[in-house]
Amino acid sequence: MQSLAQRLLVVEDDVTLARALSRTLARRGFSVAVARSCTAARSLTQSFDLAILDLDLPDGNGVDLARQLLDSAKVPGVMFFTGSTDLALLARARRLGPLVMKSTGSEELLTLLSSSESADPPESRTNPSRKSGSMRASSSSALRRSRAR
Repeated sequence: MQSLAQRLLVVEDDVTLARALSRTLARRGFSVAVARSCTAARSLTQSFDLAILDLDLPDGNGVDLARQLLDSAKVPGVMFFTGSTDLALLARARRLGPLVMKSTGSEELLTLLSSSESADPPESRTNPSRKSGSMRASSSSALRRSRAR
């Protein structure tokens, strides 16, 4: 269990999935806020330790939202949890952070999060002066290891 709960922003338009993921993350000791659209996520005033974003949202896409959240310093890093089949969008997402397909379930997402709980805050690709020992780096390597299995 973590000593200080990491604050996670989950942006997911599927109410049932958002609720289930939020509960699962909370049981793992995370503090979770849920937004169901890009607009709702942008309107939040607090900052978070990480955003977990769907790619296909009712009012935009998770990649553009990720860039806005990173640029505004609302989050230092992002992960994607999606069912999108848009290959170009998936490629753009992978350049910003780890990507987990919803079809694999949430276990891989939880593995990435737990493997990086003690890591430094995620490095923002928009702010290269941050430390290099980042959640994104450790999460990306964990993601590569899981794909190699």
